[in-house]
Amino acid sequence: MNASAPEVLRVAVAGAGRMGARHIRTFNALAGVEVSVIYDPRPASECDLSDVMQGRCTQSYQAFLEQARRADMAVIAGPTATHFGVTRDLIGCGLSCLVEKPMTVRPRECLMLGDLARAHGTGLYCAHIERFNSALQATAGLLRNHPWEEVNITRHNPDSARLSGDSIVTDLMIHDLDIVQHVMGLTFDALLDVESGADGLDLSAGEGADHVAVRLQTDAGYPVTLSTGRLPDSRQRAIHARSAKGSLYVDLLNGGHDLQFATPDLPAAPEDSNDSNDSDALTRQAQAMVCSVMDGQSHGLASAEQSWQTLTLCQLIEQRLRLAS
Repeated sequence: MNASAPEVLRVAVAGAGRMGARHIRTFNALAGVEVSVIYDPRPASECDLSDVMQGRCTQSYQAFLEQARRADMAVIAGPTATHFGVTRDLIGCGLSCLVEKPMTVRPRECLMLGDLARAHGTGLYCAHIERFNSALQATAGLLRNHPWEEVNITRHNPDSARLSGDSIVTDLMIHDLDIVQHVMGLTFDALLDVESGADGLDLSAGEGADHVAVRLQTDAGYPVTLSTGRLPDSRQRAIHARSAKGSLYVDLLNGGHDLQFATPDLPAAPEDSNDSNDSDALTRQAQAMVCSVMDGQSHGLASAEQSWQTLTLCQLIEQRLRLAS
């Protein structure tokens, strides 16, 4: 989109479930942005949307595509199994697309969609919301550049829906794999160790696995341990980093961080932000997507190639879990 862009940027949204409804509310609240059409196979009255937004819903996929051709971008937030086909169709309509994570079921489909988007001259990105968590944004440079001895990332969400076809790895751990890739650097040979269990028993990946622990070697030079669970604990989303000179705690769930260094010659603690909650991160992500539509730059959004790499690591982890069970 260039200087001749319309005054109102129109967004087509496929999927009005929990995340789709959040995207709809977030984009429609932005100045100069309007959600113009919504597709969901359910009746509009069953979607958690305002009366105005329900009036823009259709259960007809073909009617949705016809109206989407008049939009400027699209959000794909339906079941993961539908992402590839819907995104392919919307790219074919000439729309830049923001796809909920995981971008597709199979890693190679990310690359196929990336090639298609380039052929049509449209943008394609995956909605990894933690990239826009201001607590992470404030500490990313320190996490990337300080010589940490070890970093632990914990994500426990007992309320996480057990989505059909999505294991705990592709449902939850994928957030932290993207953090490591985005902030610290990650390659396929980074995988050091994988463990899984539930109620003290070793289980394969999939619906039965309530906890997965993964150890990785980052491009930044230090190991990272990811601990992800659906166990009946309190919710946690945090990063703990330590070195011989001090420690850093990043609270991704509630915002803020605590930096403790023993010597004064080390970097000053980054300033805390008071707007680190999920709603604000979702708004920043939406703003980044709007900017991307306007100027063609990524603005920190996850590319199809990065999504391919993260999803490939998910599959490698799940293969290790199955072999160990």
